Amino acid sequence: MNDDNLRDQLGRLDPLSDDVAVEPLTTPSSRARLEQIMNTPESPNTPADELSLPPSRTRWLVAAAAALVLLVVAGLVVANLGDDDDDGEIDVAAPPLVLSLGVDDIMASCIVPEASVLAGMSPALAGTATAIEGEIVTLTVDRWFAGGDDTTTAVELHAQPGMEALIAGFSFEVGEQYLITATNGSVNFCGYSGPATPSFQAFFDEAFPS
Repeated sequence: MNDDNLRDQLGRLDPLSDDVAVEPLTTPSSRARLEQIMNTPESPNTPADELSLPPSRTRWLVAAAAALVLLVVAGLVVANLGDDDDDGEIDVAAPPLVLSLGVDDIMASCIVPEASVLAGMSPALAGTATAIEGEIVTLTVDRWFAGGDDTTTAVELHAQPGMEALIAGFSFEVGEQYLITATNGSVNFCGYSGPATPSFQAFFDEAFPS
């Protein structure tokens, strides 16, 4: 057998020769086999050139997992930064300010309230009643006029045990707004605390101009 005949026979054994039928990759059967290869679990004894996942697909999966981890970490960082102040400190709500209602004696002798006297009282605030439980009234602070800051968002008014929580002769009602001042931890009466009527609000605006 001469060299030409031997070369011709070897060429016929080449799976990539023109005489060997090759099924296109776009046929359903080719796609099914490709999907089966890609989804076959990798065996520890599988040679490197017979891995179920091509190197390009493996690199893609690793990159996708790394990107997902980066997104989660970035989200946590943004969430933490969103809770910080400009100086890097995290806002922490202060406990409610507790004030005593004492005894509101509407028969007590009171002088006419003056804006100049009101201006020297602290704390002074506007708050809306959000809860009434026995002798305790909880106010959500709407505005601090004096003696408070944004971290204190609630005030508790404590009446004497067994007594109804009253102010300026009125019982508290949930949803209503009140203007409150206090001295030494006790609410001031005699026209310096009460329901936030328009005239009473004007009195506070005069004493605490914006």
